[in-house]
Order: sequence, then C-alpha cells, then structure tokens
Amino acid sequence: MKVLDWVMKKVAAPATEDFIEMEHQKQCPKVSIRTMQLTCFDDIKKVAAVLREGRTIMLLDVSPLKDKDVIDLKRSVNKLKNVSAELGAEIAGLGGDWIVLAPGFAEIYRQKPVPQAPEMSEVSEE
Repeated sequence: MKVLDWVMKKVAAPATEDFIEMEHQKQCPKVSIRTMQLTCFDDIKKVAAVLREGRTIMLLDVSPLKDKDVIDLKRSVNKLKNVSAELGAEIAGLGGDWIVLAPGFAEIYRQKPVPQAPEMSEVSEE
C-alpha cells in the first residue's frame, strides 16, 4: 500500500517544469557560386573584389581571353594566383578553359594521380 500511496502523491503533486533556454545559433551567410568570363586583363579587378568579400566561389571562363591574347591570359592567371595567395584562397584549373577560385574556408579537392604500372615493353628482361 505504501508504494501505491507514493505513486498517487507523485501523480497528484503539481508538476515542476524545468525550462532550458536554448541559444540561437548564428547562421552563417550563404556561400554563392558565381560564373564570369575573362575577356581582358582588367576583369581581374572585378574577380579580386568578389574574392575579397570572402563568401563567393568563382568559376571563370578564360576562353575569350585565351582566344584573344595568350600573354594577357598568362598575366591574368599569375595575378589571380597572387591575389589568391594574399587572401588565403585556392585556385585550380578545371579542364582547358575554366578556373575555379575558392575562399579560404573552402578546399578544392585535387585528385592525386594514380601511379601506373610499367608496361610489359618497358620492363627489361635480364
């Protein structure tokens, strides 16, 4: 009977509710992915300005500049490398005509080349 009385007291007793206050997590601003064409060396200023904001991944189509002036293309790529190093960003080529630039918080995955086994013709017999 004592157990039953104890259970009845617990059920009939006013409930004390404990509240836990939760902190709202700050939401990070969204990351945007932006495409752009490099048509001349001066377009690098626009790209650098967007990179300095730090929340944009840039995909650059360099084919117009490649078709127009290869020397300006080389200068542009070198400038982008310098700006990327200055900002802690990463730069990588995507095939022949595209370059990706990612801010410092993002990492560009680079697949390591798989070593190939020598072909049978390359193996010398002793």
